[in-house]
Amino acid sequence: MNRLNTTESLFDLTWDEYVLAVEDNYLIETGDDIDEERLPDICTAYDIGMTPLGCAIALMEGHRPSRHDDWRQAA
Repeated sequence: MNRLNTTESLFDLTWDEYVLAVEDNYLIETGDDIDEERLPDICTAYDIGMTPLGCAIALMEGHRPSRHDDWRQAA
């Protein structure tokens, strides 16, 4: 199990749970599914500790999570 640190809380999500949460948030907000080409972006967001909602928002806005950016504040 991997532990994600966020500014809001500390919670446990496996990779599969994280992807499902991102997909659910994205579907709720846009009504569309996420393309498989975005999996590397989701992986980066997971690695840097971005919340699933923050990741979905970044994907909707066309941003690519970067290990050099402080995406935790956007989450």
